Amino acid sequence: MAKTQDSRDVFAVVRTRLDGIRTLLEDMDADAAERLMQMLLKAKRIFVAGKGRSGFIAQCFAMRLMQMGFEVHVPGEATCSRIKRGDLLVGVSCSGTTMSTVQMARIARQVKARVVAVTALPDSVLAESADHVVVVPVTDKIVKKRYRYVLGPYNNTLFEQAVLLYFDAMVYSILERKGIPKTRLRERHANLE
Repeated sequence: MAKTQDSRDVFAVVRTRLDGIRTLLEDMDADAAERLMQMLLKAKRIFVAGKGRSGFIAQCFAMRLMQMGFEVHVPGEATCSRIKRGDLLVGVSCSGTTMSTVQMARIARQVKARVVAVTALPDSVLAESADHVVVVPVTDKIVKKRYRYVLGPYNNTLFEQAVLLYFDAMVYSILERKGIPKTRLRERHANLE
């Protein structure tokens, strides 16, 4: 079947996005990724928060962590327990100003839990509330020049797509380091769907 003009346009966008995500991830700080991984491995429990599309990416990460055997919670869910000292909150917000995510970070700090901010803006309110910041540099002027398909005020779409791959790569790295068999993910995969 011949490709239509519309499908070629869609796949041109896909290729551009994939090139952009690759470049962006290569520009990110490898030490920041390593520190986040160590914080995840040391935490008693992990809470992963975000709103909107960033929240959906956070939930994807929480699901994979749970499937690997971590005790993980998503704030706002009925089964989310109280955060305490020794726990870790990972807050995901491109702008770093999402009020509910910032408030969760402040509460976590008050109870002496650790906080990681995953954000595009290293000087944001969320970043200021964090023990560790993972910067996804989608607001850099050079980055904006590279990509024609900019959506959202801070290039949010590129942020969300890159963070999804970043978190998935982190999951794979943890599986390898800890010797967790990939079958564990299948065994812990939801069956009430």
